[in-house]
Amino acid sequence: MRILGLNIGHGSSVALLENGQIIKAVSEERFSRIKNHSGLPVQSIKWILESEKIKIKDIDLIVLDDHYSLNNNPYFSQNFIESYKNKSLSKKIISNIAYNFPKFYSKLSTIKNNLSKRGREMKELRNGVANMLNYPLNKIILLDHHRAHAFSTVSNLGEKDWLVLTLDGEGSGFCASVNIFKNGQIKTISKTPKSASLGYFYALATMHMGLKPLEHEFKVMGLAPYAKKEHINNNYHLVDNLFKIDDNLSFNSKFSMQFADIFFKKEMQGIRFDTFAGIVQKLTEDKIIEWVKTAIKRTGIKRIALSGGVFMNVKVNQKIAELPEVKEIFITPSCGDESNAMGSCWYGYYVYCNKNNLEFSPKRLNGLYLGPEYEEEYIKTMIKRDKLEDKYIITKPKDIEKKIAQLLANGQIVARLAGKSEWGARALGNRSILANPSDPGTIRILNETIKDRDFWMPFTPSLIEEYSEKYISNQKKIDAPYMVITFDSLKDAKADLPAAIHPYDLTVRPQIVYKLMNPSYHKIISEFAKLTGKGAILNTSFNLHGQPNVLTPEDAVYTVDNSSLKFVIINDYLFKKI
Repeated sequence: MRILGLNIGHGSSVALLENGQIIKAVSEERFSRIKNHSGLPVQSIKWILESEKIKIKDIDLIVLDDHYSLNNNPYFSQNFIESYKNKSLSKKIISNIAYNFPKFYSKLSTIKNNLSKRGREMKELRNGVANMLNYPLNKIILLDHHRAHAFSTVSNLGEKDWLVLTLDGEGSGFCASVNIFKNGQIKTISKTPKSASLGYFYALATMHMGLKPLEHEFKVMGLAPYAKKEHINNNYHLVDNLFKIDDNLSFNSKFSMQFADIFFKKEMQGIRFDTFAGIVQKLTEDKIIEWVKTAIKRTGIKRIALSGGVFMNVKVNQKIAELPEVKEIFITPSCGDESNAMGSCWYGYYVYCNKNNLEFSPKRLNGLYLGPEYEEEYIKTMIKRDKLEDKYIITKPKDIEKKIAQLLANGQIVARLAGKSEWGARALGNRSILANPSDPGTIRILNETIKDRDFWMPFTPSLIEEYSEKYISNQKKIDAPYMVITFDSLKDAKADLPAAIHPYDLTVRPQIVYKLMNPSYHKIISEFAKLTGKGAILNTSFNLHGQPNVLTPEDAVYTVDNSSLKFVIINDYLFKKI
């Protein structure tokens, strides 16, 4: 039984579920080399079918959320920016009416929504997918965007009751939902209209700072700890009344957050950049914490599952996890819209099981190494074809993991492409740039000659499970293999890993590496620990600034050729730039 789950919006992705288990997943940007590619993931679907040696007719169901329409323009993020920066006169007038007369605009929106052509749009979407993939129309399922987010959590929830919260910019007309997972069923008890979107608020705050919305929100989050608390508190009254939590567990906002750009220009122009970031982050944390606490009090459920792009905010996730009311927490890895490909798979599996009187028993997601890998013959062919021995010394060490550890211990920076590529936004060792975390000078080298990152942004460590209690404060024993949450660092982390923790608030966003999940990567860090006494290494994505993470060996060579990287590992081969 095979189900193909799609996300055709920004972060275009595909996942394949077989008999209740996600066995393949990849994002279209890895093939197209267009960051946050938007649209039908044609190349990703092709790879999945070819790698499994199946045809589209062998798929039992195709499932996707109904938020996006098919389009041929992959630059969703750029279009979003242009829509705000180059507003027509009519849009400027509408924006000002919406901001200054929110109740009047709300009535107009209600009338417009009542007259919407949603049914026709959904029919066109299903027809379009069927035609483009040459697939039967009656085997294509559409579902609500936030239901897809909610279902992205189900494989890791087991048989206990969970409160499933979703929160993002918008999808299917909503920006948030509160759900109860019980007995394998998800029941939605609250939804928030997109007009009260915290995600939109944060995205437009990102744009106000001259950064890219839908892409650079993490830079605002990373900058926020540098702001002085007194400066934040002195200006917090400007935003404190923007959002409220209603009795029905939905957000309510002072005006439609699609027009928050006007608010920032009118009310917050001239506020120092780090203070602005601190205010935005504090408001987001405060309102989400209030929402979570209210939902727990209302339902009595203390296990919390999170999905949706706002929960890419790892500092928010830490605040939630630290609540005394929260007994257990699960965060969908890479929980932006790309995760709806997985949510769609599990929803399709749920429908399939109900239809065929089967038990809905999704198998646990154990690891994100679900993408393409490249065999030795492929590497040999590339070396010969591209004459790589003219510019690299290429060797095949007897113990490649030990060799990598030696290079790192000697202060070298090493890029690594090995095994199956990771799905999602985080580099988890198989498509990573690795470095010794003990030397803060490494940050300067990485930023200025390889990554071109903003100076205030922290790097992060991969640490083996045996050292987790030594490095991070994790009293609730939260499973953290996917870099989706921060923790306070302990004394040993501050001493051993100064280049891989936030330099100001000293939090750490770790990838805990489990031997069973990635034995080769675990061995690298174990060998490094034998040499240095430090059970973690600095890990950052293997890419040039603004580009997607590498996928192929060709991508890896291109990145090394166009940076100051000297060493790159491709499977078991060591390439040293001449």
